[in-house]
Amino acid sequence: MFGEGAFLDLFLTRGRMVALVSVPVWWSMTIFLFAEEGWRYGLVLGFVLPLLVAYLGLRGYREVRPGMTAGALALSVATPLVIIALGWLEGR
Repeated sequence: MFGEGAFLDLFLTRGRMVALVSVPVWWSMTIFLFAEEGWRYGLVLGFVLPLLVAYLGLRGYREVRPGMTAGALALSVATPLVIIALGWLEGR
């Protein structure tokens, strides 16, 4: 599906790096929103989801599982949307 092995290795490496870098980014966003808005459940998700993303990214790289790495990338993009949506629901 992914073609040659070099492309697969590049995809897995970049997916792992994005998953690891997203953790401090989403944590800082969560702390900022918690200080500004006083959210409770968004704070919990803001600290748990990035850890799950980093775990999936590392495990997908180690076990050479492109589906797991793609899932980590999708969760990395969806994390701020989930945090903001949950905070919006808490505010209503």
